[in-house]
Amino acid sequence: MATALVLLDIQRAILDPNIIKFQDTSIPATTVEAASALVAAARSVGMPVIHVGVTRPYIRGAFDAIRTSNAEAAGKAPRDILALAQRSKGIEFLIPPLGEEEVIYKIGVSAFAGTRLDQLLRNQSIQEIIVAGAFTHMVVESTVRSGFDLGYRMVVAKDACCAPARPPHENSFTTGIPNFAIVLDNTTLIEKVHKEGYVVDA
Repeated sequence: MATALVLLDIQRAILDPNIIKFQDTSIPATTVEAASALVAAARSVGMPVIHVGVTRPYIRGAFDAIRTSNAEAAGKAPRDILALAQRSKGIEFLIPPLGEEEVIYKIGVSAFAGTRLDQLLRNQSIQEIIVAGAFTHMVVESTVRSGFDLGYRMVVAKDACCAPARPPHENSFTTGIPNFAIVLDNTTLIEKVHKEGYVVDA
């Protein structure tokens, strides 16, 4: 079974405790460390690694008005989107892409929404996707649900995912993600990657 590792929003402005308020300031570094170990394992066996990041338009417009309105209705304070504008330092990947590793930028939440991710995966006959990144209850879960609906076997590296607070992170792994994906700790996942190059046999 062909497997790919897809990293989600592991970017400077997303995992900077000075920009995003984390319940525990060690969460970003721990997450990047776990994701880096997973990337090293994938690269060692020639598994495709795809870096997906979020970027925003320079100009605030209708799209941002909707997002701001939704955030306010949910009781959330909207953030300054320009920290993630094109060519800003905020969109830099904390695990730099190498060689021919694909890079995808999205505007929305799911890595599949409005991007070429599905086409890239199908071009390489990928059937199984390992995902890791931020934030668990948003981008990770949304991507897992989308991938499941598209027919992929979804696998989530729990140790390599995070949210600003632990409750939404844990809740996502308790109530949402397990309905659509296999959830594994980093040690087990890396062992499987090194040994077999995939997680679950077809």
